[in-house]
Amino acid sequence: MALIRSIPRRNRRRLIRDLSIFWCVVFLVIFVWRHTAIVTVILIASYVLRYLCWPDNEDHVFYIAGAIIGSLTEIIATRAGIWSYTLPTFLNIPVWLPFAWGFAVVLIIRIGQAFVRNH
Repeated sequence: MALIRSIPRRNRRRLIRDLSIFWCVVFLVIFVWRHTAIVTVILIASYVLRYLCWPDNEDHVFYIAGAIIGSLTEIIATRAGIWSYTLPTFLNIPVWLPFAWGFAVVLIIRIGQAFVRNH
């Protein structure tokens, strides 16, 4: 509890907001994971909605970097046979995975920044 109290009030709201967005997206994706197009729309719409409500131009850089690096890692790992996806649609990965990686990186960075006082 001391960790939470050490977070500035403004950052606590951001932390709660971004954790809530993360869990809502995770649960939505869990419910419709067999429908690739719906998962893709959920991920894109969630990122766009979050950006429109709380814009930060750095988010686009984090999003694109996460989408590229995360997807390349997944493609290499699936090609090597380390793991596989139930419904791969593009280079052994689901088409929605780059969007998931991009959004996850943005949320991870923003959640981490909630713990930094000067942000």
